[in-house]
Amino acid sequence: MKNLEPLFNPRSIAVIGATNNINKWGFSTFLSIVSSKFKGDIYPVNIKEEKILGYKAFKRVTDIPGPVDLAIFVIPGPNVPTVMEDCVEKGIKAAIIISAGFAEMGEEGKILEDEVLNIARKGNIPFVGPNCMGMWSASSNLVASMFPILIKDGPFAFVSQGGWLGVAIAESAYARGIGFHRYVSCGRAIDIQIEDYIEYFGNDPEVKVIMAYIEGLNDGRRFIKKVKEVTPKKPVVVLKPGKSEVTARAIMSHSGAFCGIDEFYDTAFKKSGVIRVKSEEELLDVSIGFLSEIESGIRPKGRNVAIITEGGSIGVVASDFCAQNGLNVIELSKDVIDYFNSIFPPRWSHGNPIDPAGDRNFVAYLKAIEKVLELNEIDSLILVGMGGISHISRLIESFDLDIRDIFTRIDLPKSIRYILYSFIRVITTLVGGKIIDIKGSITNMVEKILFSNRIDINEYVSIILNLIGPTIGYYASAGDEKDAKEFVSLMNPLINSIMTYNKKDIVSLIEKFIPDIVASISSLIISKKLVNTEKILEMLDYLLGMLVLNWVQTYKKPIITTLAFEGTSRLIKLNTGVYFPYPNLERGAITLAKLVEYEEYLERLK
Repeated sequence: MKNLEPLFNPRSIAVIGATNNINKWGFSTFLSIVSSKFKGDIYPVNIKEEKILGYKAFKRVTDIPGPVDLAIFVIPGPNVPTVMEDCVEKGIKAAIIISAGFAEMGEEGKILEDEVLNIARKGNIPFVGPNCMGMWSASSNLVASMFPILIKDGPFAFVSQGGWLGVAIAESAYARGIGFHRYVSCGRAIDIQIEDYIEYFGNDPEVKVIMAYIEGLNDGRRFIKKVKEVTPKKPVVVLKPGKSEVTARAIMSHSGAFCGIDEFYDTAFKKSGVIRVKSEEELLDVSIGFLSEIESGIRPKGRNVAIITEGGSIGVVASDFCAQNGLNVIELSKDVIDYFNSIFPPRWSHGNPIDPAGDRNFVAYLKAIEKVLELNEIDSLILVGMGGISHISRLIESFDLDIRDIFTRIDLPKSIRYILYSFIRVITTLVGGKIIDIKGSITNMVEKILFSNRIDINEYVSIILNLIGPTIGYYASAGDEKDAKEFVSLMNPLINSIMTYNKKDIVSLIEKFIPDIVASISSLIISKKLVNTEKILEMLDYLLGMLVLNWVQTYKKPIITTLAFEGTSRLIKLNTGVYFPYPNLERGAITLAKLVEYEEYLERLK
C-alpha cells in the first residue's frame, strides 16, 4: 500500500507558484491553505516575490531551511520537471500537481507527464494529479485546493477525477449537513491511482463510507484486486459516466482518460463489490443511506417493501419507482387488510401502498406503521411525506397572518378541554401533586432563558416529553375526544422508548431550540406574526427523526422516509443514528435498492 500519510497529515507544506497576483491560481491556492486551520509550517515558493500574504517567500524549494513533507505545484506544466528535481533533492515526501498541460493536451503533454513521473519515482515521491484541484484532510485541518471551499469533517471520504464536479458535490454535501474526513481531486491520477485512495480510506477508522467519481481506470485488474479487499468492510459508491460515445469523447478531452467499454466497468465494479450510481444526487443519497445503515446497525434482509403514503397518486408513483429498481411492493394478507379495515375509513386503498385516503386520524397512522413493521414478510418500509418539514418554512413565513384574527375565527370544540386538563394534570403531577401557579412557573422558566441564567435542562426534558401527547392530541385525533385519549395512550410507550434511546438528543434539542421557541412566542404575543418558522420546523424534523430511529431499533428493519414533493433535506445526526428524509420518491427508492444490492453482495461472500 502506498504511504499517503505525508499527503493527508503533513507537518509542513511548500506552495510552488504562490503569488500576490490575485488573477492567478497560485494566489487562491495559497489563500485556501493559509485560511484553513492547518497548524504546520507553510512556505510560499516564488522566484520574484519577497513576501506572500505575510509569509516569507523562497526562490527555490531547496532554499527552505526546514524539512518539507508536502509540495503543491501551481506553475505552468513545462516547469514541473525541473521543480520536481528540486523536490527530490529536498527530500519532500509527497506532492500535489494542480498544474495542467499534460497528456490531456496530446503527445507532447504525454512526454512531459512521463518525465515528471520518472523523476518523482526516482525520489519516491507519491503525487496527486496532474491537472487536479487539490484536496482536504480533516485530520490536519488542511484545505489545499485551487480556492477556498465549503467543507467540514464527517464520516465520508471522496476521491474525484473531476475537479469542478468534485467541488460541486462537496458543497452540495455541505448544504445537506454532510462532512468529509478526506476529499481529493485526483486529476489524471498517473501516480497515485484511484484504487490507492480507496485502499487508504478503507484503512482509516474515521471513514465509514467511500465515494468516488471515476472517468477512467489505468489498470482494471489492479482496481478489482485492491477494492475487493475494502468493500467487505466498507461500502464504496461510484459515479462513472461514459455510456455513450459523446460522453467518452468528452472524458478524453477533459482528463485524457480512456473511457473504455462501459460493460467492462460494470463487470469490474460488480467483481469488486462497488455500488454504481447514475448521478451526483444518487452518489450522495446512497452514501447517506449506507451511513444510516452503519449507524443503526440495521440492514435490509430482502427486497420486499411496504409503502405508507399520504396520498393515492403518490403511492402509485412510489410503487413504480420501487418496481423500476427491483423492489417488491408485496400484496398484503387478508388478516392485515382486515386489520386496516378496522382502523381506516372505508375509502382507504385496501392494499400496498397503504393510503389512508386523507384520514386525519394520526392514531390510525401510527398503528399502521407499527403493524407493517411487525410483519415477517416485510423487509423494509418506505414512509412518504414524513420528514423534511423545515423546507416549507419560507412558504409559511410568506403568509401575512394575524394570529389573533385566526383564533377569533376558529370555533374550538369541547374536546379541547381534555387537552387543557391533561396539560394541567401533567404539570401538577410533575411537581408532586401541589397546585401551583402555572403561569408564574412558565414565566419564571422563560425569564431564566431570556436573561441567560444557567438552568438545568434535564429538569425540563420530562415535562416537555410528557406534554407531547396532550398538546398535539387534538390535532392528531381530528378533534375527537375519544381518539385524543387513545393518541395519548399510544404515545406514552413511544415517549418512554424515545426517552430510553434519545435522552441526550432531547437535552441537546432543547438547548438548541429553546431560544428560538421563546422568540417565536414573544413575536406571536407582541406582533401576532410567525417568525423563526424554519427553526421551529427543524425541531419537528429532529423529533420525527427520533421517532423513526426508535422504530428502526424496535423492529430491526430499515425505514426510508421521503418528501412527498421535491425539497431540500438536511442530515440530522442523533446519538442513536442519522436521519435523512430523501428529497423525492425516486431517490428514496433508488437508495433502498442500492442498500439491498450491497447486502446481497455481502451474502455472496459468505
